Amino acid sequence: VTDSKRRHQMGFLPTEWNMYNQSFCGLLTLCFVVQYLTRADPDPEVEKLKTKPFQSFQRLYLVIYLLAFFADWLQGPYVYALYDYYGYDTRQIAVLFIVGFMSSMVFGTIAGALADKYGRRLMCIAFAVIYILSCATKFYNDFWILFIGRVTGGLATSLIFTVFEAWMVSEHNALGFPPELMGDTFGLAYFGNGMVAIAAGVTAEAAAGEYGYVAPFGLAIIPLALCGLLVTYGWRENYGDAKLDAITGLGNAWEVIRSDPKVLLLGIAQSAFEGSMYTFVFMWTPAIATPETKATLPYGTIFAVFMVCCALGSSLFSYAMRKGMNVFVIPKYIHASAAAANLLVVMFVEDKAIVFFSFCLFEVACGVFFPCYGTLRSKVIPEDNRAAVMNFFRIPLNAFVVAVLIKVKFMPVEMVFSITTAAHTVAFFAYSSFAARQN
Repeated sequence: VTDSKRRHQMGFLPTEWNMYNQSFCGLLTLCFVVQYLTRADPDPEVEKLKTKPFQSFQRLYLVIYLLAFFADWLQGPYVYALYDYYGYDTRQIAVLFIVGFMSSMVFGTIAGALADKYGRRLMCIAFAVIYILSCATKFYNDFWILFIGRVTGGLATSLIFTVFEAWMVSEHNALGFPPELMGDTFGLAYFGNGMVAIAAGVTAEAAAGEYGYVAPFGLAIIPLALCGLLVTYGWRENYGDAKLDAITGLGNAWEVIRSDPKVLLLGIAQSAFEGSMYTFVFMWTPAIATPETKATLPYGTIFAVFMVCCALGSSLFSYAMRKGMNVFVIPKYIHASAAAANLLVVMFVEDKAIVFFSFCLFEVACGVFFPCYGTLRSKVIPEDNRAAVMNFFRIPLNAFVVAVLIKVKFMPVEMVFSITTAAHTVAFFAYSSFAARQN
């Protein structure tokens, strides 16, 4: 039975429809206002640095990057819902999620070192192929095929968050573009990411409503194929230290982390934030639904609202950068806001309106987090081991998520969000220590 038919048969709560749709329209308007204010009065000195070669480089990177994330976001609203529709219980769904995070934790670290040695472009192509295979498994209601899909999906997720950024930073520097423009690319990338996520949420809901929960996964194959082709024919290869084998590269990455407290502290803050964020990915559906609304909530619309919030956060980051705000100050506000948003869920878990708006606040923090931390990593992590170091910090974040998901069946929603609140508090203090050393 399709999503639209279920809504017609069961009826829908118009109050919740109004809340989600009105939130979408209001937040989207605010997002574009902030973006307009950011772009309406550009810094003339920075604009002079944007030569035609830089604009061509930036444009192609953004197209490829956004195609990759459009495919990823298409799947986001319906992973949990598809497994539930196939008849798997909470424990089995948790196992599938755990497998994905463990795959990212185990294979992702090696993939980062391989990208540094054999090429970031090659690993971007591998990402597209691996993720297409992951999408194909979703058409089979077989636990072990879905299990394999989670393994490949976990590896692809690890690659999408590291190798594209590593390629861009390396190529930006190799072509001699001014470092002042790095933040502009990050800001546009994550604002665009929010926009394609909105489009993906709406597209996924339409596809799922018409053809069932598996449709968004089939649709995602198209942008993945385009992404792989554009990388193949549009990018040149770049490397970290290609002289090192993968194991030595991992060792060198660990040495960078061990010997530089700033890299370590930044990594701890990032891992704590992202570990909580991925726990949120699993938990937002059961946290926001009730037994009465579980089958009728507009998951795609809710997801689109979250992505508007993420885009709003990216716009706020770009606006702050245009106004000359110190990038090293911003993360304290990110981590404090994220901790407050998660704490609100703990305190008001039965009030679904407050839960929803707390999630919106958290997504705004996420929208600021990604371009901000991307800019910080470009300043702090050495080029030779960039992908390997970045993937190293996916080990603790995935371990955190796995530990939570193993026990999630035995924990109420408020306990899970108590844990994520604590993790965001850890991130706040880790970053504060980093900032003190940076100063």
